[in-house]
Amino acid sequence: MHHKKSYLFKSIAKLSSLPVLLFMPQFVMAEGDETEILEEITVTSERREKSLQNTALAISVLSDVQLERQGISSLDAFIGGIIPSLKIQENGNTPSMLTVAIRGNGPADVTQVTRESSVALYKDGFYIGRTQGMSTDFGDLERIEILRGPQGTLYGRNATSGAINIISKKPTGEWGIKQTLGYGNFDALRSVTSVNLPEYAGISLKFDYFHSEREGWVKNTAPGQADYNAYNKDGGRVSLNWQLGEDVTVDYSYERSQIEASQNYLQLGEDQIGVIGVEVGRVEITRFPVTPLKPTVTDHNMHMFTVSWDMSPNINIKSLTSYRELDEDTHNNYAGVLYFNGAIIEEHFEQEQFTQELQIIGQYERLEWIAGLYYFQEDVIQTSQNRFSLDIFGSITGTPLTPIIPPTTFNVFTGSNAPLLSAQAKSKSKAVYGQATWTPDILEDRMKITLGLRYTDDDKKGSRTLVGTTPFDFESNYTDPLIRVQYHWSDQIFAYAKWSTAHRAGGVSIRSTSIQPYIEERVETYEVGFKSEFLDHRVRLNVALFSTNYTDAQLDFVDPITPTIVETINAADTVEVDGVEIELTVMPISGLIIGLNYTYLDGHMPLQPNPLAGGALESFNIVQTPEHAGSLTVDYTFEPFEFGTLIAHVDVTATDEYHYVGFGSQELDAFALVNARLMLTDIRLGNNAGALRLSVWGKNLTDEEYVFYGFPLSGVGAVRVFGTPRTYGIDLTYEF
Repeated sequence: MHHKKSYLFKSIAKLSSLPVLLFMPQFVMAEGDETEILEEITVTSERREKSLQNTALAISVLSDVQLERQGISSLDAFIGGIIPSLKIQENGNTPSMLTVAIRGNGPADVTQVTRESSVALYKDGFYIGRTQGMSTDFGDLERIEILRGPQGTLYGRNATSGAINIISKKPTGEWGIKQTLGYGNFDALRSVTSVNLPEYAGISLKFDYFHSEREGWVKNTAPGQADYNAYNKDGGRVSLNWQLGEDVTVDYSYERSQIEASQNYLQLGEDQIGVIGVEVGRVEITRFPVTPLKPTVTDHNMHMFTVSWDMSPNINIKSLTSYRELDEDTHNNYAGVLYFNGAIIEEHFEQEQFTQELQIIGQYERLEWIAGLYYFQEDVIQTSQNRFSLDIFGSITGTPLTPIIPPTTFNVFTGSNAPLLSAQAKSKSKAVYGQATWTPDILEDRMKITLGLRYTDDDKKGSRTLVGTTPFDFESNYTDPLIRVQYHWSDQIFAYAKWSTAHRAGGVSIRSTSIQPYIEERVETYEVGFKSEFLDHRVRLNVALFSTNYTDAQLDFVDPITPTIVETINAADTVEVDGVEIELTVMPISGLIIGLNYTYLDGHMPLQPNPLAGGALESFNIVQTPEHAGSLTVDYTFEPFEFGTLIAHVDVTATDEYHYVGFGSQELDAFALVNARLMLTDIRLGNNAGALRLSVWGKNLTDEEYVFYGFPLSGVGAVRVFGTPRTYGIDLTYEF
């Protein structure tokens, strides 16, 4: 056993004294009492409604109130690290695509149609197979649940590090409207509209529409071309709830969105050749006229259909059906930082996915249980063409650092034209699962035992064309068990111990020179946890301690000389990540809620065979695994005025240095971000006329220059991407 594990377990007391988590739940009044208490949070992480504090699972929840106060309107807003265990980063190639990791497990390259993520992403109970388009705005959400650790039993494949549940608000059946308008620097505009219609014949309807845009904060000196980091997002959703008598409920929703976003600006932080030179600090203008540069365009639409039947007072049957289409055209121009002659990457991506799930949820005396059947099918196509638009060495135009118009496919580094790369893949996954929790008639019913099991059969086939065509076809099946014991010391305090596994489906790297398949990644986690509330529900403390082993871990090796080559292999030895997560929420005085969130990660990666160096054993990094990360949030609600209620919110996040890619010595520096919002709520407009809410906000108030993405280039230098500078603005919300 790795020696760091014993160190970790011996250090719990020390770690518990370090800064911990803060999330700011709303406070509410106990019925018939003037004492303020922390709000009870309801989750559906185990496919039935339960109190967060009675769920034996490491889970973080952000309500609609918290999302608004922290200015989180899309998944990419988590880049700052408000949930320390969760790392979300915009992909270097495709700005609409997000790289997601929980507890240090996340792939470095998720742009490929044959790659799978380690975090299962769910929208209203439906699995999202690809993260393209997931930087779209949310619209009107009820909450977000972040399930930390393997979720193989209930959430299946590709949940080796956790799952994210995004839960939308359902139709209310009553007339209502909510309109938010916002404006900020960089000419940022945001509008979110939600309309509920009155129920008619048991049918309730809700309509949501959002629009957001922002100019780029790195200006392109080329006239008529896009600026870097700009975006324009539009989307809408129609939701229907139909009550068919007392026992049957039908929910249907259709959502559609489009994102136009120009890429992040890559800067050369280290220049080992000496032709382009280093760009010092975070820049606001490109040093070369980057032409052509167009936004990446992502179109997404999805149908979600759920039928729920209360067969009896103790048994509920659900059918969940979804269909998703995704289309993306990527246009990136790296302006010479990769030391090609102005590398352009143009990619086209198409996805169609279909899912069908049948759930039977039951309860009988001392037994709660769920059983299910699941089917997933995905068809994907990807094409990629490299072009070159800047003559770095003057090999084509005769003058170094001059634009190539029109761009060419000729690469001066290889002396040949870049070939077209294309890939297509078809995946099918079938699963059967069950989980049961039993309360034995002993120990005053304070103990619960949970057993779970899921069997999955995966089939993936397709081909990669790069000059010639190489087919691939492989199948696999696996079983993921769960064993959990929890004991309630009192009504407000309980502890649990859990052993669980999960897997990430295998695949191939279409950017590989060998196109050799890699098998599924297997994860095994031992976890103990403690959840508590005390001091009359004014203090909430949750702790999780875990040890995770990755067998056949999927490792991405980006060629430091030619970064368009990515080899993916299974680790030759076990990869280990241990950690501690501490969440604390305190209400010390009336109106004040303070929270702390702290995560410690201790990762160990043995030497692994480098496929780019003939299999030689070399040192590699565990990506997206800062040793220390934490966040602090403070909310204070002032005594109400005659004209409204004033609420102040501040959050601070801090992240230790970490690696973004597995190969190379570059680390991203530690950073801290400060955000704040001041809200005047409940501004009444008269009887039955609704109310206004006015907010003034700022993000990265100290204008921290931090790098959230970077990679080394052997013999060339190092590339990095800076995070967003200080932003600020004002929001106005009308609600009736």
